[in-house]
Amino acid sequence: MSDIVFEPGRTDVVTAVLHLIDGLTRRTVLRDAEVHLDTAGRRETRLIRNRSGLFVLLNHPAGEDLTFRVTAGRAGYREPGPITFRPSRDGVLRVVALERRADAGFGDVAVLVRGTVIRSGGEPGVREPVAGLTVSAEPPPEAAGRQFPATTDGDGVFALAVGITVAPLGEPAPVPTVLHFGADRDVAIDLEHGREHVFAADIDLDGDTVPRFTHQTGRSARP
Repeated sequence: MSDIVFEPGRTDVVTAVLHLIDGLTRRTVLRDAEVHLDTAGRRETRLIRNRSGLFVLLNHPAGEDLTFRVTAGRAGYREPGPITFRPSRDGVLRVVALERRADAGFGDVAVLVRGTVIRSGGEPGVREPVAGLTVSAEPPPEAAGRQFPATTDGDGVFALAVGITVAPLGEPAPVPTVLHFGADRDVAIDLEHGREHVFAADIDLDGDTVPRFTHQTGRSARP
């Protein structure tokens, strides 16, 4: 990144650039997102979006630790926490991979797992949703594509896209996969390419029952 000119006789210095991408597709998020420079807890400066979809901060001291906040809810993404770096030390460009919310569109995902995570404390009838838990998938190495974890929302709901490669010939077979629910519980399941897998009951971190899946077919894209 270098100096850029917006009008004759004026040169603006690029201090920092944030590139927001979809964590699944790695494509640039082009609409309904904003980035602000956070000063003393207040969003004082909104970054400029250039024609490539990158957010640019101009004419600010590069030797300071800068904190940015991303607003992307309208675009269907969870809003990440504060992003802090010092451009003079860490580089001008920071790529930020955004996580889709559970209620966002996943039509471009070939293998999807949906469910709700709770804690029961081992007590019948107790159902406490678990928010902010990281859910990740571990297919076998020979079948694993790119993985991007999901996070449960305030109701304990998650939507996890699982990267699974497909053999070039023959009918895709179910892929044994381990779902990791933070460090609290692992669940072994079989996943089928081209399907949305929905747990028919809650995943209880205090239990050992693996709920069955319901399936919705018709997906063919590959993550």
